Amino acid sequence: MNDIPQQKDITLNLYADDTDILAQGKKFSTISNSLSSYIPKLESWLKRWKIQLNVEKTEAIIFSKYFKHCPEIKIYNTPVPWKKEIKYLGVILDRNLTFRPHLNHIKNKYNKAFRAQYSLICRNSRLSIQNKLLIYQAYLRPILTYASPVWAFTAKSNFNIIQVLENKTIRMIMQADWYIRNADIRKSTNIPSLKDFIIKLSDKFYNNLSQIDNTAINKIPSYDSSHEKFRKRPRAILCT
Repeated sequence: MNDIPQQKDITLNLYADDTDILAQGKKFSTISNSLSSYIPKLESWLKRWKIQLNVEKTEAIIFSKYFKHCPEIKIYNTPVPWKKEIKYLGVILDRNLTFRPHLNHIKNKYNKAFRAQYSLICRNSRLSIQNKLLIYQAYLRPILTYASPVWAFTAKSNFNIIQVLENKTIRMIMQADWYIRNADIRKSTNIPSLKDFIIKLSDKFYNNLSQIDNTAINKIPSYDSSHEKFRKRPRAILCT
């Protein structure tokens, strides 16, 4: 499939059965025009390779602080709705990239998994503390940290949504009294804080990017995370 349609102002990303079309521009009209000119090319390519596209699940979003009504975009003559947030590869992306909706989604997913494991890790469980901690680290913590290099630079108030979940879980496993600090509990269990664990994951993730053979990833421009110009970017915030 080397004949994937190309366009200067468009990036097409394919992963399993998920596809995204990324257009960049300073004006909404520019973005709309870019997509409108690219979509017919994509439709022809899909037909040629006999790839079925589920138009009903296709959505569009503008990442901008200032949202205005965008012209209608159609795929196979079906209008694509503009959304305030979308889900891509398990991550909920909101219009302003605050990631608060995603963290609320993580909270709900974690609570469901926590209830499923409650009988094993609760205070009355006969499992050893070591085994309870293993259940948290192997089954529950991955739910909290999935795709964390992407969203972990979110505001502290948003991050606290999931930090509270970890604190409550470990306090219950350790049967800690109310006056014992979370930092002391983590120190006794040799479990780093959620923030420290995510920073370690992020550092490994960004360091391995150059070794990944992926066209879309290779197109990501490199930058000096210590430079003032890039101080608000995820890599600069997580890996300093």
